[in-house]
Amino acid sequence: MKRNKSKSKSLLKRFFGYKVPAWILIFLFLSFVIFYFLGRSQALQSEANKAFSMVKYIKEVNEEVFLNVGIQEVETQTNNTKIPWTNIGVPLTEKKALVILNYDAKLGIKNSVKVKSTGAKSYNVEIPEYEVIGISLDTKKPYELYDSTGELLSSSTADIDTGKLATQSLTDEKQKKYIKQYSSRIDDSAKNYYKSLFKSVDSKIKLTFTFDR
Repeated sequence: MKRNKSKSKSLLKRFFGYKVPAWILIFLFLSFVIFYFLGRSQALQSEANKAFSMVKYIKEVNEEVFLNVGIQEVETQTNNTKIPWTNIGVPLTEKKALVILNYDAKLGIKNSVKVKSTGAKSYNVEIPEYEVIGISLDTKKPYELYDSTGELLSSSTADIDTGKLATQSLTDEKQKKYIKQYSSRIDDSAKNYYKSLFKSVDSKIKLTFTFDR
């Protein structure tokens, strides 16, 4: 027993007596620190990428889209450095951006139609004023920065916000011109829609239409 104890003690002394070079200890310590902070940064990044959504409201609508208008819109903007307290641009400081947008303007109605009987199996369909139902960006190429240039001394000029430049075309107000431009096409589409709808109930039903302009 004494021999076994003395043997184990000698083994422990030999184990703790080994000299480890300082650079190995430093390397192990630095490795631990690097892996620790990498793990922390990845955890923080994955946490930062979480998204949250909240339902703001639920609203019933009676929208019908009668016409999709495929639009390619070109928007340009220029910025330059102004002489202080004036609106005069400094020569050779101009920055210019040209953005091309591709989208569909959806035109139709947001309110219900009024249907009045005008006789046996005949009805008048009163269609409310046309509105812009929404906008659908092209799935393949919705947005393209076609050109972005700056003159020789333009480094001091404010950069153009191309995102804002692109989205300023995507307002309902700018799409209303297409309602006027294609009103007859929208009328035809609306007539065909309601004729098909009523004929699915009774093929002998006759319809007339009035439009709220």
